[in-house]
Amino acid sequence: MAQNLLNIAKKEVSTKKHDPRFNANANKLRNCHFLAATTNYHKTKAEKLYSPHLPFAHYDEQWIKLYRYAGYCGNLSDVHLFKEEFLDYAIELAKKLNITAEPSGLGGLALFLQMQHTIPKDAKILIVNTGKTKYELSKKIN
Repeated sequence: MAQNLLNIAKKEVSTKKHDPRFNANANKLRNCHFLAATTNYHKTKAEKLYSPHLPFAHYDEQWIKLYRYAGYCGNLSDVHLFKEEFLDYAIELAKKLNITAEPSGLGGLALFLQMQHTIPKDAKILIVNTGKTKYELSKKIN
């Protein structure tokens, strides 16, 4: 997903013909920091975010560096590791707020909780929950 967002940001920043759904100043995307969350803990509850071999890790690292260098996104854009204790906190918080999500979908919230003291208080933040599945949604509908 992070790659899709960055590709859209690149397209909007580097072209004059914008997607008609995009209704903002494309140059502001150059200052947006896209932070993706993952884990390297083999016993993680976020099993969909763990891969022991990560075949594309070095490719992703170089690709994101290129996007940062070219100015398509903010210089803090990267894939970050979260600690399991913050995932546990995210799961607890989601339950308290009645947010339906699997642990892998709460990786972004876990990363935010881990980094909360380094993020400026006036920062605009969007956390994407990718954890609801069609199966979970269809069970609620039926």
